[in-house]
Parts: sequence; C-alpha cells; structure tokens
Amino acid sequence: MKKVLVGVLGVLLVVLIGIGGYIYRIIDAISEAEQMARENPQWEEWEDDSDNFGIPEEAPPEKDTEVINVLLLGTDRRNPNENGRSDAILIATLDKKNGQLKLTSIMRDLYVSIPGRKNNRINAAYSFGGPKLAMQTINQNFNLNITRYVTVDFFGLEEIINAMGGVDIDVKEKEVKHLNNIIAQLNDLDKKNRTSPGITKAGLQTLNGRQAVAYSRIRKVGHGDAERTERQRRVLSAMFNKMKSINPLKLPDLVASIIPYADTNIPISEIITLGTSVLGVKDKHIYQYRVPADNTFSSQRIRGMAVYVPDIEKNRELLHQFLYEKATLTTN
Repeated sequence: MKKVLVGVLGVLLVVLIGIGGYIYRIIDAISEAEQMARENPQWEEWEDDSDNFGIPEEAPPEKDTEVINVLLLGTDRRNPNENGRSDAILIATLDKKNGQLKLTSIMRDLYVSIPGRKNNRINAAYSFGGPKLAMQTINQNFNLNITRYVTVDFFGLEEIINAMGGVDIDVKEKEVKHLNNIIAQLNDLDKKNRTSPGITKAGLQTLNGRQAVAYSRIRKVGHGDAERTERQRRVLSAMFNKMKSINPLKLPDLVASIIPYADTNIPISEIITLGTSVLGVKDKHIYQYRVPADNTFSSQRIRGMAVYVPDIEKNRELLHQFLYEKATLTTN
C-alpha cells in the first residue's frame, strides 16, 4: 500500500512540476513582451479609473457582473511610428454566467461623437488618440464599461496566424479574385520582402497568415463593409477553434511567439485567467453581432465622407441586450 501511495505521489509531483513549468513559460513570455512594450516610446501607462476610460455613470458596473468586454482593434498601420486607423473594430465578450463567447463588429464608417473632436467615422478615433481614445469613444457612445484592449496591425495578425499553423476558411468562388488582389497589395507593402502565393480554388481550405488577412479585408464582394465584418469575425472564430485544437503542451511556445505582435493593457494574471475561460467555451456557444443593426441607420455623405449615421439609442439598447443577456442566436 505504501509503495502504491508513493507512486501516486510521485506522479502527482511530476504533474505539478509540469504545470508549474507550463505556467512559468507563459508568464515569462508575457513578461518579456510587456517589457518590450514599455521600451516602445508609444507605450503609455494608464491610471485605472472610469474617467480615463470614458466610462459613463450609467454603464453597467463590470465588477458587479460576470460579463467581461475586451476591445479588439485591427489597424492598417504600415510602420511602428504611426497609429494608422482601426481597420477592424470588435468587442470580444466573455459571458461567464452563461458560458458564452460573443463577438461584436462595429462598422468602421459609423458616424459618431468622438471626445474632444468633431463627429467623425468611428475608426478615426484610433488615428487621433490610439486605443485610449478608441475605447473612450465606444464607451461613451454605447454606455459600455470596457477597460481592456488588444491591438494588432495586419502584418502582426499575419504572423500570429502563421504561428498557429493557419486557419480553416470556406472561401466563396466570387471571393477568390479579390482575395488574391489584396495578397498582391500586401506583398508590395511588406518592407521585409516576404511574399505569399494566392489561392487557386474556392472551398474549405487552410489559409496562411497573409491569405487570411487578405480574406478579412475583402470589401468589394457581397454586402460591402457589412459582409467584410462577417469575414473578420469568421477569421477570429477560426483562430479560436485552431487554438482549442492545439496540444496544450505546445501553448506556451505559441504564446511566446505571438505576444510580440500584439499590444495590450491586460495584466499577465488576467491573460492567463481569461485565456483559460475562453478556451473552455464550446463552439456552439459562440455568438456574433454587428453594430449598427439592420434598419437602425441611414447612409449619408457628411463633409465629403460616406458614413453610416446610426439611431444611437436603438443601437445602444440592442447592443446591451446582446452583451449582457443570454444570447440565443447569431444576428446580422
């Protein structure tokens, strides 16, 4: 009996050492990335208060809920010395109470109030003031409580997807030509002279990083920018599914390889906690939404800009229903 007990304890010790090493490798990777960010002249430490994040008094208090919102910003920045504009704006919501992951796209041409500026397209907020102003703009227009963000430019997203081994996307026949045209544009823009081949057929296939980024940027097919946001959410969902399929023992190395390509203000401990919770969400519990909702906006031209002018009150109400109540279906 004693030998059996010693054997069991030995196995447990090995497992605990393995888990400890696993967690240490993740923490070490994140710490190194945070240090790199602080050495970047654009890094800015934020005070954790509602005024700094632009959180309205009427916004749901996050500390009293089990709903965590993270702002995801995909930028069109060409070099590290410029902000660029937020080419993709999404809110990733972890609803711990209902075990759901919700992805909300905000269309970049949405015409809104930007704190300290004239009304403008919502993607201009990032150009004017980086993730801080983008977060303030979204919080104040939609009465949200977002305090966390992640930003990545399209070359960074490409590297992240490549590190994951690509993503599986079902490409439509009408999308192939446009996807390949965007790949050619990205090849020309790449200052490191890296190139990617185009794709040769439609259908379900594994896209590399550049091909997936090109897919998410297609705009001249289907319903314009609305369908473009669908593709962005599709790529994000495919990345989530790919992460779930990766051997857990390989995750620390994957984390170490992708963190340098993203900027975030989320602390190490939260990254681990949130990541664990997100990977525990079942595929059937992932829901999607788009702002503005159908029939809640008008297309207008203001100061020479083609924009979507929303019924802000209606969109605020519908968005809160999606984020803070149990989702039953994917809309828009």
